[in-house]
Amino acid sequence: MVSSIYRPYKKEVIRTIFPPILAILLFIVTLFAVALPVFKQNLLIQKKALIAAEVQTVLSMLKYYQQLVSSGTISLELGRKMAIEQVRKIRYGFEGKGYFWINDTKSVMVMHPRLKKIEGKDFTHFIDSEGRHLFQEFIALAQKENGGYVQYYWKWEKNPEQIIPKLSYVQLFRPWGWVIGTGIFFEDVNKEIAQLTKGLLCISVAIITITLLLSCYIVMNSLREMQKRLAAEKELTQYKDELEKLVEQRTKKLQEAMSKVKVLSGFLPICSSCKKIRDDRGYWNQIESYIQEHSEADFSHGICPDCAVKLYPELYASKVDNVDNS
Repeated sequence: MVSSIYRPYKKEVIRTIFPPILAILLFIVTLFAVALPVFKQNLLIQKKALIAAEVQTVLSMLKYYQQLVSSGTISLELGRKMAIEQVRKIRYGFEGKGYFWINDTKSVMVMHPRLKKIEGKDFTHFIDSEGRHLFQEFIALAQKENGGYVQYYWKWEKNPEQIIPKLSYVQLFRPWGWVIGTGIFFEDVNKEIAQLTKGLLCISVAIITITLLLSCYIVMNSLREMQKRLAAEKELTQYKDELEKLVEQRTKKLQEAMSKVKVLSGFLPICSSCKKIRDDRGYWNQIESYIQEHSEADFSHGICPDCAVKLYPELYASKVDNVDNS
């Protein structure tokens, strides 16, 4: 039914629906082609700032234990042990997945909360999947004044057999020669982006649905008004045509009547004696000839009583005698 209503007014329907649909498409393209990549980039920047700030927090805590050791409150061994266990428990970030590890400047793993079995092992010759001496790179970056970021491949906590990209920040705690590091898996960042994208898709679908419903409502109302307007225009056109025909008929009749009135009411020069009529060329014509020429009238000839007395007095007189005798 709707398609049958729309069919005669396709241009009007397209003209009504096209602007909001175009606006929605532009919104979606801008959202997913521009805003989402920018958000992903900003999220990565925020993650980098987060892990750097978290490392600074751990360094502050280590300074506290180092001060206890320096003041003689606790021994160096106890201070390191307490600090290690404290750092081991720290979690942060999305779903509490963020953690810290500690290795020394000789590439020996001091503490790793998820891989305790590698603690005490020497990683000097450890090479990642790209052939990089990863821990030597950690040490080199950590010894810089503000530490540094490194991107590499590491075992994923959800599936240790899967090696995925990771970004970490490392900085050196010089009093004890410890490299403090923490990082984020790009898979987790992508998961956050996927959740955001899913939410944006749901919102976009809801906006599109509402917009289409409103557009259909507007189109239906517009079509109803258009049908009323076209029906009124059609009826007005019919009235106009009928009026024109009526005027034409009346005009024709009036012209015919006026032509007859002109012929019958015109001033005709006529002879007072013989009753001939003078035409426009100056010729005198018998009255019956002139009228036949200028009208559709025909004549039949006869004699009126007065002329009969004048023309046939004896016949009229005999009729009178016969009447008297009777």
